[in-house]
Amino acid sequence: MPPRRILPSDFSPDSPLARRLAARRDPARTTVVHDGAAVVSVVGEPLAVALLAAPSLTLARSVKYHRPRGAMCMRGDCDGCLVRVDGIPNVMACQTSVRPGMVVQSQNAFPTAGLDVLRVTDWFFPSHLDHHHLLVGFGSALNRTMQVFARRMAGLGNLPDAVVTFPRAETVTVDALVVGAGTSGVACANAIARGGRTVLLVEEREGAGGVRRDDPLDDGEYPVCEPGVQVRYGAGAVAAWPDETLVLDDGRGVTVRARARVFATGCRESVGTFPQNDVPGVFTARAFAIALCHGVLLGERVVLVGDGPFARAIAASLGERVARFPGASVVAALGSRVVRGVTLREGDREWTVKCDALVIEGELGAAYELPGQAGARVIWSDPRQCFVPASDDDGGTSYLGVYVTGSLRGGREDHAARARDGAAVGARVLRDLQEGSLR
Repeated sequence: MPPRRILPSDFSPDSPLARRLAARRDPARTTVVHDGAAVVSVVGEPLAVALLAAPSLTLARSVKYHRPRGAMCMRGDCDGCLVRVDGIPNVMACQTSVRPGMVVQSQNAFPTAGLDVLRVTDWFFPSHLDHHHLLVGFGSALNRTMQVFARRMAGLGNLPDAVVTFPRAETVTVDALVVGAGTSGVACANAIARGGRTVLLVEEREGAGGVRRDDPLDDGEYPVCEPGVQVRYGAGAVAAWPDETLVLDDGRGVTVRARARVFATGCRESVGTFPQNDVPGVFTARAFAIALCHGVLLGERVVLVGDGPFARAIAASLGERVARFPGASVVAALGSRVVRGVTLREGDREWTVKCDALVIEGELGAAYELPGQAGARVIWSDPRQCFVPASDDDGGTSYLGVYVTGSLRGGREDHAARARDGAAVGARVLRDLQEGSLR
């Protein structure tokens, strides 16, 4: 059965997920147009959630072979949900909020991503397609014609319908910049503000809370920023240099100059490496949980692999509606257009299970890129099996004025521990600012 909308009445009254859904009361609804079809959506929800509930599992096609692609991470870390919105190409549907009157179109597909006749490319060239040498032996004219054809068949959409203008860039100077408004980031920013220093907190989402906002079992109050903290929600830090950080805020480029920079950028989720891991219907556990929190169930025959916090939250919320295999590993996903099943392995046993949603709590990877760009030394962590910014007990890194905190440093489940870590890093920043050791 395809994804569908769910209601608080679908769960017991004491379910945290039921309370979360009930708290939305009567959300404002609107209609967006997706490939010519009207899609009833909730204003403000992620566009990818609205399209999945339509249901449209296939939102895009791969660049070269036109294989089906869909939302996988719901966090902007994959390219499965790239669409054209109101004439603007390559918009991440999972990072775009629904607004009235949106017109959404498939890219790199004819006529649509759901039914793309250019998929024949994959069937005619099952091993590989080297378009640079295709038809070379038949003369340069034919080869050049083939190059033009290949370029039109591939790619990531066409140029915008109209010339895009951007607001004038601005520069902001503060004592400290904190990137990420999760539990640790807010605690850090509050500690710095209480010390009388100017601090700017930027967060790409529309509110504080971080990973807690995506947990179906967490219906508590999110962390609150104190009045002294300058906050920019919906603003993402996209690049860092040794002395500056570039933030995009509503299309405006903002150069932030801060003597101290704290990165609370958290972790990235992965489904792992196996055949067909990118077929529509394969989701990270966090992506599946995000959809649940927005009132969308992404499948009826759900296979849940892994034993992390989101897998446990999904299992607790849905109970017998999911087939859970916490100790198994995925051998391969089955299906070409959408996931139809999965082959699992645990020990010496290997078996196949039918499903319409494969949900995986895979290994976490630290989001180390920004602190690394800012100058922090990045090292391999054997315990975490990923690269991390090297830091001392108080979050200081190898580069003066750059700090890290929260689950970027390790540990996701204990909210109280992350809050303490953020406060401790904030106290360290205050000491360094007061001692004048920072630039």
